[in-house]
Amino acid sequence: MNPILNHIKSTVMNRAGKLLLSTAMLVAYSLMQAQDVRFSQPVNNPLVVNPSMMVLTNDLRVIFNYRNQWGNINKGYQSYAGSLLCPVFLKSKKDSVGSSRLDFGVNVHHEKAGAFKRTYGNLSFGYGLRINPANLVAASLNVGVVNHSINWNDQTFDEQYVWGAFNENNPTGENPQGSRANVDVGFGVMWHFTPEKAPVQVFAGVAGYHLNQPNLSFTGGSSKLPSRYNFQAGVKVMGKRVDFTPVFIYNLQGQFKQLTAGFLLAYKIEKAGNIVVGSWFKEKDAFVVQAGFEYRYFNLHYSYDFGNSALTRSTRGLMTHEATLAVKWDGIGKKANKGKAFF
Repeated sequence: MNPILNHIKSTVMNRAGKLLLSTAMLVAYSLMQAQDVRFSQPVNNPLVVNPSMMVLTNDLRVIFNYRNQWGNINKGYQSYAGSLLCPVFLKSKKDSVGSSRLDFGVNVHHEKAGAFKRTYGNLSFGYGLRINPANLVAASLNVGVVNHSINWNDQTFDEQYVWGAFNENNPTGENPQGSRANVDVGFGVMWHFTPEKAPVQVFAGVAGYHLNQPNLSFTGGSSKLPSRYNFQAGVKVMGKRVDFTPVFIYNLQGQFKQLTAGFLLAYKIEKAGNIVVGSWFKEKDAFVVQAGFEYRYFNLHYSYDFGNSALTRSTRGLMTHEATLAVKWDGIGKKANKGKAFF
């Protein structure tokens, strides 16, 4: 073939490849920037749903979460999270109910998609007051830092191609930042209804995240992370052998809106713990099945997403797995005897 035609072909192929890579980068970055990860086991990552969900447990808990979304495509989107929930019960001589409490939580969350990474570190502080034996109200503040970064060494630019040959030492004229950190602020409010003799509990709440809309731009411009608002509610019906817990969560973040609805069934095995099965529907995203086992101080759960989005319908093999391991110390709740816990 004519050398000139070879050069033209090589140049076109390189630029086409560059355009495809750039487009993929922009799509991946816009997805990470526009919205937070939505875990498929929402009640197993309470600080991401609403920091005031701390009041729904009387235990000291440590929770680990791992999510691998579309992992068969270049490792996909990977998310790691670790949480600590610690209740402190307060006593008051004037309060016959004696049910006010402080809650402290720590959440560290890391997510990765290709060259892009984002890490959250948050502290949650909450106060709960039992108005009467059946009603508890709580409010929480969530403060932390969000850091996002990109590995520019793995990227290529048009200026690095000269006469069809790539030279990584060619100047690109770009001077982007490799990482950026911002303060992150959120809140949560929760109502917990626990009638004394009835085998039922109810909770409802609202939470807001990224209220200060952190700037995610790597180039010094303005690219704000939209605030996220969650509305959630749940009911727990307790039987001798089976507990039934339906939960509803509605997410708003920028132009993104999603309803998540599901339920958990816990079958009690005497002296052997609970077998838990459940299912979740994430609007325009996935249908989720979940299974787990809870024994004394340990909870282990696994879930699998069956995608129903436009992308998963057009692309084969997009698999999503999620696992949770929780360790709890229930002595705090038993000694305090401050009402029934939801989880």
